[in-house]
Amino acid sequence: MHTMFKYIFLYSFLLQGLSLAAQSGFTTLGGANFLAYGRAGVNISGIEAIYLNQAGLADLKGTGLDVSFEKRYNFSELTNISLAGARAFKFGTVGVMASNFGFSEYSEQKFGIAYARRLSGNVTLGGQFDLLRYNVTNIGSKNLFSFEAGMQVQLNRDFSVAAHVFSPGKIEVTEQTDLGTRFRLGLMFKPSDKVFVIGELDKLIYRKPDFKVGFSYQVVREAQVRFGMSPVTQTWSLGAMFSFGQKYHIASAFAANGNLGNTPALSMQYQSKK
Repeated sequence: MHTMFKYIFLYSFLLQGLSLAAQSGFTTLGGANFLAYGRAGVNISGIEAIYLNQAGLADLKGTGLDVSFEKRYNFSELTNISLAGARAFKFGTVGVMASNFGFSEYSEQKFGIAYARRLSGNVTLGGQFDLLRYNVTNIGSKNLFSFEAGMQVQLNRDFSVAAHVFSPGKIEVTEQTDLGTRFRLGLMFKPSDKVFVIGELDKLIYRKPDFKVGFSYQVVREAQVRFGMSPVTQTWSLGAMFSFGQKYHIASAFAANGNLGNTPALSMQYQSKK
């Protein structure tokens, strides 16, 4: 009986998440790459950019691989696993990603093909075609096709701005629910190679804006500490990233929410320079 009530709660929680995309597996990918920043990341570049703003893939110099894991609110049934790979070519950067969120009775999968290119010394553009799949036991599955696109602009040595839109236009999930468009705007202040601060405005079309702040400090060449917060959702986070030989990176993060509980996350990366 306890198990039945547990699944009823989780199923209701996830169904609510379809109308409140903050709970959706489509919009909270990337594991510890972003959780430690309070889920701010529209200004971030590298292989992890494929999850939140594909324009950042243009800064990839060679090959990038990422495996990320998140156990939302410490429920094993709310586990999110994402995989990504990308390669830089002369004509731009091409990437692919896949993710799975949920449990056997309810799950969401996302598959994407991304492309990014540097237009000039300080402007990058990127986009991604998505296949979004819902699976509900004894009801069936539904596939939706969408796309997302973003831009990053380096204003000067210290400041950059970025913007991203996910699923523009109206896409119907059920007769009562649409897949909401999501807009994000970000500002990064990077006064040195060791420190940067991110401020991000996150707006789902039928929700109030969410403001997020992330901070990073490079303690030594091999270690970085990260902090983040989202006052609207009352979430606070911290994390660390460790580098091995400049190609291999392991990031961990932990977020606390007074109402819903704690969320651990882990990300592992490989990024070559050519």
